Amino acid sequence: MNQRRLKIKGGKEWLLRFGIGIGIGALVVIFVQDSFVQIGLFEKLHHASIDRRFEQRGPLAADGTELDVVIVGITRESFRAAPDPYPFPREYYARAIRNLNKLGARVIGIDLLFDMPSYQAPEQDKMLYDKIKQAENVVLSGTFQGVERRGSTNTVFLPEDDDTFGNVFFTADSSIGFVQMRRDSDGVIRRYPIAILANGGARLLPSFSTAILNRYDGRRALAQPYIDKNQFLLGNRTIPRVAETTYINYYGPSGTFTQFDIIQFINDETFNTPGESTPGINPDIFDEFIETNPFKNKVVLIGPVYPESQDLHSTPVNHTDTRALNQMYGIEIHANMIQAMIDDDYLRTTTRTTDALLVIITAWIIFMLTSIIRAIKYRNRYPLEIVTLAIAGGAIYFVINIGDWFFSNGGVIIPIAGPVASIVFGYFGSAVHQYVSERRQKVIIKSIFSHYVSPEIMNELLNDPEQLRLGGEKKELTVLFSDIAGFTSLSEVVSPEVLAELLNKHLDSMAKIIINNYGTLDKYEGDAIMAFWGAPIKLKDHALLACISALQMQRTLDELRKNDSNKLPIHMRIGINTGEMIVGNFGGKDRFDYTVIGDAVNIGARFESVNKNYGTNIIIGENTYKYVQDLVIARKLDTIIVKGKTKPTTIYELIGMCDDNLADDEHTKVKLYNDGIKLYPKRRWKEAVDHFNEMTRLYPEDTPSRIYLERSKFFLLNPPPDDWTGITVLESK
Repeated sequence: MNQRRLKIKGGKEWLLRFGIGIGIGALVVIFVQDSFVQIGLFEKLHHASIDRRFEQRGPLAADGTELDVVIVGITRESFRAAPDPYPFPREYYARAIRNLNKLGARVIGIDLLFDMPSYQAPEQDKMLYDKIKQAENVVLSGTFQGVERRGSTNTVFLPEDDDTFGNVFFTADSSIGFVQMRRDSDGVIRRYPIAILANGGARLLPSFSTAILNRYDGRRALAQPYIDKNQFLLGNRTIPRVAETTYINYYGPSGTFTQFDIIQFINDETFNTPGESTPGINPDIFDEFIETNPFKNKVVLIGPVYPESQDLHSTPVNHTDTRALNQMYGIEIHANMIQAMIDDDYLRTTTRTTDALLVIITAWIIFMLTSIIRAIKYRNRYPLEIVTLAIAGGAIYFVINIGDWFFSNGGVIIPIAGPVASIVFGYFGSAVHQYVSERRQKVIIKSIFSHYVSPEIMNELLNDPEQLRLGGEKKELTVLFSDIAGFTSLSEVVSPEVLAELLNKHLDSMAKIIINNYGTLDKYEGDAIMAFWGAPIKLKDHALLACISALQMQRTLDELRKNDSNKLPIHMRIGINTGEMIVGNFGGKDRFDYTVIGDAVNIGARFESVNKNYGTNIIIGENTYKYVQDLVIARKLDTIIVKGKTKPTTIYELIGMCDDNLADDEHTKVKLYNDGIKLYPKRRWKEAVDHFNEMTRLYPEDTPSRIYLERSKFFLLNPPPDDWTGITVLESK
């Protein structure tokens, strides 16, 4: 197809690109940071990136004994070992507090809600109350009734007439922290509340981990953190702030922290379990604890560690690569947060301003780079598109890995949803910009098409320009390739003037046939013609129109040959194939072709040359035959694998249309041939030899019959193996 040169306005184009790149980045910032609208996709991408980074980084602690937090769990073994059913008498917890303090525990946190007095055993409540008051290092669990949203902050409700915060033992020494945790929109716990605003902001109360840290540092449990712009200030400690929370720096999956069974701290010399022989519980282990002293100066958390507790939560860390194993008990989540507070080892985030600048700069760079590459004047656009795609893909890879590095080495969470979105938007933005620029050349494109499609198609394009889309799109089309047999040899014996006149007549006649049958004339390549049907205007019967055109082209060539004063022996081979192809304008910004590409196109070109192997004039593929088999006269030639391909395809010789006035002899030849070809795949070699001997006697010029005669003779003497399929592999194009 003819080409036109398109002009690019230098300075203005660069300024326009600069502004578009910045605008794309600003648009991404609006969506990613939920400035006006909330798009859950970006939030999901952000969550997924954090989970992936935990997986890439791996656990922080190889051995739980190195950590400052120990878990004393209420387990299924506890139920079997204890003489009393669960929920346990409160005497158990009083004993555990006493014995853990004997072992040197620095702080004891109880992740259980004692929201009602024990009416049946009030003496046990007093025992636990006195033990909490005496210990002065116990932090209890508190709860609240509900949450309301006030601006960017959550505030909770507490009963005006209840100062116990949902725990009847609060007044023992006012040590309490709220155990409710914050789930993200996908149900995963990635953040932890540091302080909780209560009753419309009138009160600021610590979370469970914050209250334990207060005790650990020697402050009163209800000491309030000071809320700065981007951090919480708690004594001489600073905690990164994300709204009312901070990200949890998980030390590892469930089981990372050392765990013991609560019965081990109740079952001392003054307490006996049934039989003192429960599997897994050593009755003398408390004495061993006194000797090894594994709890000295540790934070000890007491709470449920059994599935029925309904205290299992989804987290971003897991035991294996299977996401189904990412659940963790609530007490373990508290342990992770407390350990991070003790170590001052937090996950930190960048500011919204930094995130916005990163998004805008990334979008601008990607848009400018891809726009510059797409503006390169190169006929074949595909290599340029591959380069731009590689730039975008490489940029995404770089952003992801930089985020992983900062997370693993500095504990910094760099949001990648924004930069990745800016890369994608920048890449496609440059494609859209190119598309719009090319649309400005609409008049030129129209003038090009007017020479290569029928007037009817051109009128449809003018009435509905959307049918002609710049760029490529996948469609099922039919392609035709034609070539003059022996043209090179002919040019050596004929004068240039005679050859040029002959070629012009030939090409002009064939082009008219193609266009009159609603085809699109793609290109001339010397004496060869390429055309296709079904684009730019959709044609339901594109395969049939291509076959009609091929037959008319051969008949027209017969007329040209008869009327040629030089009596030149001109013959033409035609290949037709139907299939999915990419059709559109291909090339650089300055030069382009409207054409088709794809595997189906390449196979159609092979069919044209395959005519030489079978002595035929028109070969159509099985996909074309499927559409026209009831309307044409054709015979099966072979099942072949063309050179450079691996998938077999069946080819047919197109002889005429069903309503053509073909000679009776031609119909007889086709019928006899079809009868013989059925013998070949059935391995009936002797019958096939006899049949094709008769065919070659009656029709000595019929090359396909001679081919099958020779093959049948060969296989009669050399039978093929059992796995023979009858497929012919062509070694040449």
